[in-house]
Amino acid sequence: MKRFVFIFFCICIILPGYSQLGGTHSFDFLNLNTNPRSIALGGYIPSVIDGDINIGIYNPSLINPLMINNIVFNYTPYYADIIYGNVGYGFNFSNINFLSSLKFINYGELLETNEFGQEIGYFNAGEYVFSLGVGKLILDSLLRVGVNYKMAYSSLYDVNSLSVLFDFAATYRVPYNDILFSLIIKNLGYQLIPYYSGNRESLPFEILLGFSNKLKHVPLRWHLTFQHLEQPDLNFNNSNSQIPLNNNFGYSILKHIVLGAEILFHQNLSLFLGYNNRKRVEMALEDRRGLVGFSCGFLFKIQRFQFSYSRNLHHYSNPINSFGIITNLSK
Repeated sequence: MKRFVFIFFCICIILPGYSQLGGTHSFDFLNLNTNPRSIALGGYIPSVIDGDINIGIYNPSLINPLMINNIVFNYTPYYADIIYGNVGYGFNFSNINFLSSLKFINYGELLETNEFGQEIGYFNAGEYVFSLGVGKLILDSLLRVGVNYKMAYSSLYDVNSLSVLFDFAATYRVPYNDILFSLIIKNLGYQLIPYYSGNRESLPFEILLGFSNKLKHVPLRWHLTFQHLEQPDLNFNNSNSQIPLNNNFGYSILKHIVLGAEILFHQNLSLFLGYNNRKRVEMALEDRRGLVGFSCGFLFKIQRFQFSYSRNLHHYSNPINSFGIITNLSK
């Protein structure tokens, strides 16, 4: 285990030099978050220890016995009849806790035409990723480490691709303060089979750092996440935008920040609020900003079932709704 921790932190130091900004790689659907709770909190929730196996799938260092025998299904109707989601299950093998998940995105039935615009039929496109995660508790219950192994497959018309990826994560709990912070390295991998021979593409690599804290005398848990630490400058020149590009240091830092808050009304009812500053800067229209970048949702439990819902204002034109359900098969 000491060797694993050493290798983990070596990766943290070395890999930022090989980072790439979004929009320049394949398998970008890996960045779509399927968990309504995470979506409602701004798209990130890396530091919570409970029985929500969605959190363990996202951050393998948080896999714990409360997730065992839990099964989850998440579903999101996206734009233009696109749907995505995942199913996941937690199990124990040889006294080791594992989480398995199958994530999918279906682009629907698409019309095929020839070079003259004549309709010649229809075709389907989709992408899938299977993940298997394991977590371990070390250092007197203060430090957790975990790893996800993922196989991603993409089928787009008559081309296919296969990639292998890993997520590495570590979570530290500050004694006596109920403060947790997590460091996650996502989608570190290699494209085994490229879409076209000799044209191997990059994958959506990301490093993020997240903090969370449950207030002692207030029913509130706050979250603070710094996204894309591998890319200090998230600005890019958008020729279609009329908003002038701001390259000052403070503005660049703000684009990394994601804020979230969980209002814990009851052990069976929670309300979620989130804000993603980068999303608001990049997706809001100049004269119609609305609530772009903000998100909300709720979670409630009825007997052995846990239901979650989120509403993400991804763009002024149309918000995105996500749904999820978790239950324990052993009950």
